[in-house]
Amino acid sequence: MNKLFHYFYDKKAFYILSLSFIVIFYVILYLYDALIDAIIYATILCLVLLFVYFCIDFILYVRRLHNLNANQQLKDYYTLDLPSCSSWIEKEYQLLLYQINDLLKETKELEENNHQEMLEYFTMWVHQIKTPIFALRLLIDSKNASTHDMLLQVLKIEQYVDMALHYMKLGQISSDLHIQYYSLHDILQDVLKKQATFFIHKKLTLQLDDIDLKVLTDEKWLSFVLEQILSNALKYTKTGGIHIYVEDEVLYIEDTGIGIKAEDLPRIFEKGFTGYNGRVDKKASGLGLYLCERILKYLGHPISMESSQGKGTTVKIDFHVQDLQVE
Repeated sequence: MNKLFHYFYDKKAFYILSLSFIVIFYVILYLYDALIDAIIYATILCLVLLFVYFCIDFILYVRRLHNLNANQQLKDYYTLDLPSCSSWIEKEYQLLLYQINDLLKETKELEENNHQEMLEYFTMWVHQIKTPIFALRLLIDSKNASTHDMLLQVLKIEQYVDMALHYMKLGQISSDLHIQYYSLHDILQDVLKKQATFFIHKKLTLQLDDIDLKVLTDEKWLSFVLEQILSNALKYTKTGGIHIYVEDEVLYIEDTGIGIKAEDLPRIFEKGFTGYNGRVDKKASGLGLYLCERILKYLGHPISMESSQGKGTTVKIDFHVQDLQVE
């Protein structure tokens, strides 16, 4: 009974109009003195045809309702199967629903991929950060441990935590940017102070030329990038040192480290790519340079690398004003 009520409610305009035509037809014939039997016969015939139409249309209506109810019970809308259309407007509505459904699929797949990537990253991150934590615990338990060695492990932990925080914020970087002119020399000085312990520990030299350059950037995100680049340079440099200078608004960071294989250079900024050096190190995540390239793209500072295996690596960051990549 509920379905019948909804059917007539949905079709009320059609049935009111149909019954109005029958009444008009009856009245006109009556006014023209047509035979009463002919009038009654014509009226009954119209009502019978209307009833036949009602029976067929109501059955189709109920089937479509069952189909829609079945779709509502689906837990997975990927298998959405709507009933056949009875009008052009319904076809357009169904097309819109299928488009929305496709968009939901893409959104769900994107969320699943992001979740999987985040899970993989933090699984790897947990294994990485356990190393300095374990080393710090051993130093604490040791009676001969120096404060310098403990500080070194604490700084490594801070670097891992800082990378995780920036990795999580990368998707919303556009709302976190504070762009203005900064002194590149001041930014480098602050970054180098954080890395000073590592320079001392590895007995490496640092040559910082006089840098007189104002750059249009975000201080926090650029500092993170420079820390990552210097951290990589320190990791893979056993002897010699690092030279930092600027030429024609391009920052150069040169090291005398082990260098990068020529076949690895084109992929060095790919997510998760560690290359030959990373496989030897076995602790590389392949995310540091990926994050640097992504961040610098948002900031409008192109980055490139030149390297020769066994002779060192040069990282170049171009500070000529570029269009910012804002999502």
